[in-house]
Order: sequence, then structure tokens, then C-alpha cells
Amino acid sequence: MKNFPMLQVLNPAIRLLANRRIRAWDKNLEPENMKRVQEQALLKHCQTAAQTAFGKEHGLGKIKSYADFKKAMPLRAYAGFEPYIQRMRRGERDVLWPGLINYYGQSSGTSSTAAKHKFLPISQSQIKWQQKAAFDVMARYLDITGDKSLLGGYSLGLFPPSILKEEVPGVYTGSNPGIMFRKVPALAARTTIPRLPIRDIEDHDKKLEAIAKNYINYDVRAISGTTCWFSIFFDKLLKETKAKTVSEVWPNLRVLFGGGVNADPYRDLIKDRVGKDIILMDNYNATEGGLFSVTDSLEDRGMRMIPDRGVFYEFVKREDHGREDAERFALWEVEPDVDYSIAFTTPSGLFAYYVNDFVRFSSVYPHRMEFVGRPSGVLSITQELTTYIEIEKAVSKAQAEVPCSITEYCVGPDVGVDASSKGRYLFFFEFTEKPSNVEEFLSVIDSELAMQNRVYREHRDNDVAILPPVLKILKSGSAPQIMQELGFKSVQNKFPRILDDKKRDLVSQFVS
Repeated sequence: MKNFPMLQVLNPAIRLLANRRIRAWDKNLEPENMKRVQEQALLKHCQTAAQTAFGKEHGLGKIKSYADFKKAMPLRAYAGFEPYIQRMRRGERDVLWPGLINYYGQSSGTSSTAAKHKFLPISQSQIKWQQKAAFDVMARYLDITGDKSLLGGYSLGLFPPSILKEEVPGVYTGSNPGIMFRKVPALAARTTIPRLPIRDIEDHDKKLEAIAKNYINYDVRAISGTTCWFSIFFDKLLKETKAKTVSEVWPNLRVLFGGGVNADPYRDLIKDRVGKDIILMDNYNATEGGLFSVTDSLEDRGMRMIPDRGVFYEFVKREDHGREDAERFALWEVEPDVDYSIAFTTPSGLFAYYVNDFVRFSSVYPHRMEFVGRPSGVLSITQELTTYIEIEKAVSKAQAEVPCSITEYCVGPDVGVDASSKGRYLFFFEFTEKPSNVEEFLSVIDSELAMQNRVYREHRDNDVAILPPVLKILKSGSAPQIMQELGFKSVQNKFPRILDDKKRDLVSQFVS
């Protein structure tokens, strides 16, 4: 089995560096330090961008405190930054951030603006901060496990292809993970797989199969990627090797560095395929700025905030989300057990940027955060972030092509279908008049979702991760009963389009 026995001598040095980083990290989460390190990051970004077009418009050079920043800088969503980003993608310099920004990460989320998709600037400064935050994840793993032999084998990355599309000379778009995979430090790159040409295979299914076929004899000790892809890949690996468990193929595999989706639905699937308990280091991340919090306990699902890696955080109470004039709280001002909408200021020129996520702190000092949802309501089993608007458009097209009369409908996730690693959408419809052909009706919905949502389309292709949707017919008169059961008793309440697992199970009781 291919490995790097000489690198094992570096394990003590890496553990020493990790211990030092953990001490500095935890110290900066203490009350007397957090405000200082966070405000330093904010003021540095303001001064750096002071002479940009955006900086001059907003007086960034005059900002001397967080209080000044709140007065000068309104909260804004992607639409508020899109005109600047469009200029930058055409090659204009010094717009949001000094110089020419070379990279733009296409977010898995969609935009209702002209671009339809979100393209977020990724500066060289942000890349350096993200590299440091990536080390933080490993440092925390070493701290909580005491692992003395992580190095010496390979790290496998299950990421999108690192292909870049050149917009204009020197300006490229791609995925944030793909861009960062190109920027792996030299030493780490020696032990990181897959390599070209497998790294840049665009077809997800073919890429997973190629990895499973070509890296069986590598001593894989860690795997990184979006959590939902681990079990899907393991199925490919087990099929290729005819092994019963992943541990038989890679006996030294000891940690999965995941994120991007709620990990809980996948834990049992992963354990079943690995054949034993394996550590899953979860994290909260976004294209806008990289990694923001990470698992720091094997017993608690909360994730420890990273306060000193170039991102300044602000929070708005859930009920005030979307308001430009909402009351804002810095990281040192938040309270536990309160749902907040989160905003970032980043070293790529995004200032007070609404990221459209809700989070909650299970504790403060140290600050440990949990992801609790998104304001718009999205359906996401493989990070496709399908919105209710996309779902409604798909259903409207299906109704036009296969006429029927719909009383109400909703849709929820179904993960681990038939003991597989894949998921699908469960559509629940109450019809006054059923479609003449239910299969065709559902097929139109499926095709329209694939047309609207790039990630859904890629993950549906060849059933690589998302299986065809299923339609369940609700009993006549179910809609008002479901509303009552869900606690929606006001005439102003709308029938929910997107269901979480708990609501899906409740609605399932009304299937005819």
C-alpha cells in the first residue's frame, strides 16, 4: 500500500504546531480578547479597501470602531453587491477590494438578480486565510483525539473539479473548494489525492468511480468533502473492491472532514459502510469567506467559532432578518439560545453581507455555534439548495403540461433510500382532480428542477446522488388538518412548501 513513512517523523512537529494554534485560538475566544481580535480584523479590512470605489462611496477610511462601521455600512444581500461584482468580473480593478480579483466562487445558492447565480470574489488574502482555517480543522482534530499518526498516508478530497472558466484575461470563475484544491500547500499537495486528470473529471459519477478504481492501494487516512458525498463514494468503493466495509480497504482511515449539510442524517449510513465508528469533524463554511466554525467535541454537535481568521461576524435576530436597519450584534455581543441571521465582512470586499443563514449559539465564551436553517426555506440533500420558488415553477409547468387540479402540495427530503447512500424528494399532493399520467407529471417536475438548479441537475445525472422524485397522494381534506397539526392556525399562515424531516413524517400520516 502506497504511503509516506518518512513523513511520520513530522507527526510530533505537527502536533506541536496544532497545540500552539489551539491555545491561541481558545485565548482569542476569551472575553478580554474577542472584541480586540474581531475589531482589528474589521478595521484592517476597512483601511485596506478605503481607496476602492466602494470604500470611497462609504467612507471606509474614516471608520475607527465597530460603532462607526454600523453607522456607515448598511446590511445588504447579494443583490446589493452584484453591480460591483459584475464590474470586477469584467476585469475592473479597485472596486470592492484593491487590485484585480482573479477568482470568483460560484455559490451553490441561486440569485434572483440578473446573474441568476451567485459569484463571490475570492482574493489572494482570503485564500491565505482559508488555508490557515483549514489547518485549524486538523489542529482541533488532533487536540480532541491525540492522534499521533495522521501523517504518513494520503488525504482524499471529494470536491468539485478544479476547472476554471476564464471570463476575461486574469479573471476566473469556479467553485471555492475547487479553487482551494489548486492552492494546497506544496507539502500537503504531495499527500493529497485525487490528482490530474481524475481531479478535474466533471461528471460526478465517473469521477467517484475513477477515484474508487485508481486509489484502492493508497493508504488513505483522511477524507474531506461535503458530508453527503461520503457514503455515496463508499458505495462506489465497496462495489469496486468487493469488500464488505471501507475499513477492509483502508484500515488506517480515521477521520472525515465534512460540512455543507446537516451531518446527522448521514452518520448511520457512514458508520454502516466504514464498518466501525469513525470521527466526523463537521464545520460551518460558505463560499463568501471559507471556514467559520468547527467540531471541538466528540460528544457535542456544536462547533467552535474561529474568531481570528480574517472574517468579521455580525448577527441580527431572526425576526429582523432582511432589514437594512436591523439591530446588529458583534460576536462578543451575542447571547446563547437565540436564533440569529449571520452577516460577514471578508478580506475580499464583502462588507456587512447577509449570507442568508440562521445560526444559534449553544454557549458563549467559548462561542459554540449550530446551523439552524435558512430564511428562504430550501430543500437540500446534497447541497443543491433548491428554493420554494424553483419548486413552484416546476410544479406549475407540470400542471400546464399534464393538467390537474391541485388543492395543496409540499415536498421533503428522503435520505438513505432503500439502505443506499442516495436521497430523493418526496412530493405530497392533495388533488381535486388527479393528473391523467402521474409518472409524466412527476417527470416534468424532475426535468424542470434540473433545468433551473445546476447542482440538482449535476447530482441527478445518472442518479449519482439524487434519485428520481416520488409522489405521494394525500387523502381528500388533508390540507387543513395538516395545517392544524403543524400549529398553523391563523388565516394568514400559508401551507408549507418545504418540509424538514419531522414535518415530512407528520405529513406522511395523511397519505392515502
